[in-house]
Amino acid sequence: MKGIILAAGRGTRLRPWTDDKPKPLLNMAGQPILNYILDGFAAAGVNDLFIVVGYLGDAMRNHYGSEYSGMRLAWLEQKELLGTGHALMLAEKELNGGDFMLGFGDVLVDHENYSALADFHSRGGFDASITLNEVDDPYAGAAVYVDGDIVTKLIEKPPQGESTTKWNNRGLFIFTPVIFDEVRRLEKSPRGEYELPTAVNMLVESGKRVGAMPVTGFTSDVGTKEEFEEYESYIIKKRGSG
Repeated sequence: MKGIILAAGRGTRLRPWTDDKPKPLLNMAGQPILNYILDGFAAAGVNDLFIVVGYLGDAMRNHYGSEYSGMRLAWLEQKELLGTGHALMLAEKELNGGDFMLGFGDVLVDHENYSALADFHSRGGFDASITLNEVDDPYAGAAVYVDGDIVTKLIEKPPQGESTTKWNNRGLFIFTPVIFDEVRRLEKSPRGEYELPTAVNMLVESGKRVGAMPVTGFTSDVGTKEEFEEYESYIIKKRGSG
């Protein structure tokens, strides 16, 4: 299976840490954040991995090169930060031939969730599979409405206090090539970006089967220093108990 990681962002909430280092390269419990994500992709059986970079992208290229844990790495540059849908389209030619896994370069989940998602997707025969985590209010991410393990609606950045679901889109996916049909139809959001979660909802609206799997364990996008330190403590504690 092929995979893609979207890692072009600036990590502005972690300044000054990210002034001279991209967020995925920040050291967390002895290794870069991105290592934990790469380990998950490798555990899921990904062999060809495309990494979309932007801000300080050369630092990531130089750090990892063309191989990691048996996976071939290839690098793509998002010169304008036009959103996650736009970033995915940079790899359309390489990925539009089969199912592929997609993740973000700063969303951390326990690495067993990667292989669990691959199993979930394969068993369900879905057109796309997404992951969920439970929150008080999914206004900061994407609110996901489900019927069993099937997505019925997904709303990117809903107004605070208006969602009637606690499920948030956690940002780890497996797609079949049908996703490209919807991404090509995207219009810019109010933020001026082409939003991948909106394309997922378009899949749902067009009658495609989109599966939803809750993640297990602690998860974070380590967006603030407090969240970074909280997840770092979680990793250290988990190592000690293992």
